Amino acid sequence: MTPSIRTLLYTGITIVLTITPHATLAKSKQSKQICSDSNGIYLALAIDTDSYTSVPGAEQKPWNHTHPDHQWNSTGHHDRDSHHNGHHEHPHGAERDPSPQQWSLTGEGDRGDGPVNSIGGSFLQVLPDTGRRYPGNHGSHITSADELDGDSPYLSFWIRVEKERAGWHTLFVRWTGGDDIGGGDSFYVVMKNKDGSVVTGQRTLKPAVVPIDSESESYVGCCYDETTHACPCYHEIPDEDTCPLMDFISKERAVFWKKDCSVGKGAMDIIDHPEWYLYSGQEDGNVMDFKDEPWDATCEANGSSTADSGHDYPEWNLAKGEYELRIYAREDGTALDGIYLAGPDGVAPSITHEYAPGDSTLCKKDGTGWKVAGIVVGVLGMAGLVAFFMVTDQGQEVMHLGKLMVGRMLHRESAPDNSSGYGYEVMDQFEG
Repeated sequence: MTPSIRTLLYTGITIVLTITPHATLAKSKQSKQICSDSNGIYLALAIDTDSYTSVPGAEQKPWNHTHPDHQWNSTGHHDRDSHHNGHHEHPHGAERDPSPQQWSLTGEGDRGDGPVNSIGGSFLQVLPDTGRRYPGNHGSHITSADELDGDSPYLSFWIRVEKERAGWHTLFVRWTGGDDIGGGDSFYVVMKNKDGSVVTGQRTLKPAVVPIDSESESYVGCCYDETTHACPCYHEIPDEDTCPLMDFISKERAVFWKKDCSVGKGAMDIIDHPEWYLYSGQEDGNVMDFKDEPWDATCEANGSSTADSGHDYPEWNLAKGEYELRIYAREDGTALDGIYLAGPDGVAPSITHEYAPGDSTLCKKDGTGWKVAGIVVGVLGMAGLVAFFMVTDQGQEVMHLGKLMVGRMLHRESAPDNSSGYGYEVMDQFEG
């Protein structure tokens, strides 16, 4: 029985899916890659939703910490001295929303008072804004960028560097604080290779810190600031005007939260291979206005303090290839309006230049899609031809005839007397 056209089609498609590599068919992220413009600038705006992917973070797990001087419960509420926590946690008595957070496109005015002067009237913000910090439940110090994976929500930007643009690339970020409850909003920036490994930055310096109970320094405690979450260390207990008693955190309590203190006096540490950069704090604080500091490049390499030092710049030496720039949340409420990556021949962004929706420098079509389509069509045609020969009666006759003709040609020299013309008779019959 001759198969139907539907059977032939199903057979052809099955062969295509079997022999065509998945990587060839799955080029969906190609349309989301960011390329440099003619001036060596890679631009991705929050309003241009096809220039990035938002990946949710982990659900918040209940946790309990007990210390001789204080206790914490799963809501992050300090059971004693509930006016503040002093250790990177917001003092909410209400239950927190444990659901995963993510960078969500938010319109100006959608949540009442919030960031203003965004490009196109919308920006990305880490929501819900409940006072959560990363990594972990309360923003622990990190020693590797890998600790953020699977925990902190992040934005993924795919960067494609062409051969002529290879070299040092410097990042500028348009962002601002957006906390409903005050505090220093912040985020981490990590550059990754296509295989997921971290691209380290340029060798740099950062202010030296030591644990608050270090024997080299005689700290007695720190003074917690409810607005910025900072807790500067003191060698002597400050007076009430400098630090109200209710805000003073003794050394014994601060040790429990692994508090570090700045050594000061210009002491610096060398960071040979920074894996991440911390953006935390701007010149005028959390004013929630993107125009107040339109493009921020100052940060801290491998930073994990309440505020970045502003001594460093995120720079990576990128060869030709594809890279993933990730922006991880460190605190919720943080708002981002866009990224600006200057290649080796690029210039810093002008604070007066106005960008508009659609200005993101998405890579132009390079014909890859048509090449893939051509391959698929060719393979599909081949699959259909194979199906014709393998499963149809007519195709079987053609194959049989072909075998006879090939056999006759191969044996012509060895069997010269075999000249009955059988093959031609068969062909005549087939054509008739």
